[in-house]
Amino acid sequence: MAVYRFRVCLEENEDIYRDIDIRTVQTFEQFHNIIQDSFKFDNKHSASFFVSDDYWRKGQEITLKKEDLPLDEEEIRKNVDPKKLMAEVKIAKFIEQPHQRFVYVYDPIVQWNFLIEMIKIADESPKVTYPVCIKTFGTAPKQYKQINMAKEELSPDLAMAGLLNDLEVEDEEIYKTIDTGEEAVEEADINSLEGEEGDADVEDENAEEEDAGDFTFDEEEDH
Repeated sequence: MAVYRFRVCLEENEDIYRDIDIRTVQTFEQFHNIIQDSFKFDNKHSASFFVSDDYWRKGQEITLKKEDLPLDEEEIRKNVDPKKLMAEVKIAKFIEQPHQRFVYVYDPIVQWNFLIEMIKIADESPKVTYPVCIKTFGTAPKQYKQINMAKEELSPDLAMAGLLNDLEVEDEEIYKTIDTGEEAVEEADINSLEGEEGDADVEDENAEEEDAGDFTFDEEEDH
């Protein structure tokens, strides 16, 4: 049986790629899983393949999850073809030319984009379990690096949420980081203010004692 060999490149850096062999009768879901394994991603998010032309323009979508099958209003307005499910579609169904291309998008929120091109049709080896990554070139990027936005680019609410999610930050440090718009009062200043307040209380007590003494003396003088 024939085997397709695809080169899967990271769109933002085509020098990072994986060559993957997959049997013609295997599904896009199996293709998705081997891509996840070869790039060391966690396979926890939505994903889609798009049949592509020579200019990487997206056509038919083949999605991972059933809940992603319904078209949204914009897709309906544009007369987009109904989506297909990866588990139900074999690779061979969409091989239309010797260098067939696909665009693979993982985690639509972060938008990991991969460019896929068939580079060879080979014979199946009975000693190999397919699909298989046969070549690795370049170090795979960290999956979640793109969500680490600069703090100045975040809204106050998101910045605070990110701060609270930072396990390295203690509660005391969080409050130190919040800018209240007021000048900070040092501990020494507080102690000084407390000392001055105490001195004032002592002076008031002494003054009251002196007044009491004067009143007693006046009474004795009248007698």
